[in-house]
Amino acid sequence: MSIHPPPFEMMAQQFEKDLYLTCYGMLGSREEAEDALQETMLRAWRGYRGFRGEAQWKTWFHRIAINTCIDLIRRRRPSASLEVMAEKGEDPRDPRADVQAEAERGERRQKLREAILRLPERDRTLIILRDVRGLSYEEVARVLRLPQGTVKSRLNRAREKLRQSLAEDAELFGLSNVKHNGRRDGR
Repeated sequence: MSIHPPPFEMMAQQFEKDLYLTCYGMLGSREEAEDALQETMLRAWRGYRGFRGEAQWKTWFHRIAINTCIDLIRRRRPSASLEVMAEKGEDPRDPRADVQAEAERGERRQKLREAILRLPERDRTLIILRDVRGLSYEEVARVLRLPQGTVKSRLNRAREKLRQSLAEDAELFGLSNVKHNGRRDGR
C-alpha cells in the first residue's frame, strides 16, 4: 500500500516553528538553530517521498531535526558562552517588565540554558524534547526510537544531572534540598 503524503510545503510550514525551537534548545544559538532548521528541511525534503508511515509526521520531522542538531554539535568548536550571545543581541528578556524581576528571570534562563548545554547530548536531547518542547513520553520514545520505560528512566537521570548542575544556584531556582558536594543544602 502506497502512502500519498500531503504537499511537502504544507507539512514543512506546519512544523517549522516547533522544529526551530527544538533546534534552538539543542544548540543554544539562533544562527545555528536557523542553519539546523534549513538542513532539517533539506533532509526532510529529500526523504519525504520515501516516508512509509511508520511514524507520525511530527515524530519524523523531529527525528530529522534532532539528528541534524547532533551532527552539528559533533562538528562544531566549543560553544560560545551565553554572555557572548547576549552581546550579539540574543538576550530574550522583555524590557517592559519590572527591571529586578526581569533580571532574575533572565539570570535563571541563562543559568538553566547554560546547564542544559553542558549536559551530554543524550541527556540534553531528552530534556529538550520532553521538558522544553513538551512532547509526550510516547512521542519522545518514537523520536529517539527507544522504549518508553527507557525514556522515562534516562530522563529522570538527566533531570538529576541538571539539578546537580544547578546546585550552586539552588536559591535562584528554589531548589533548597539539592545535594551539592556530597551534602544536602538548605538544612
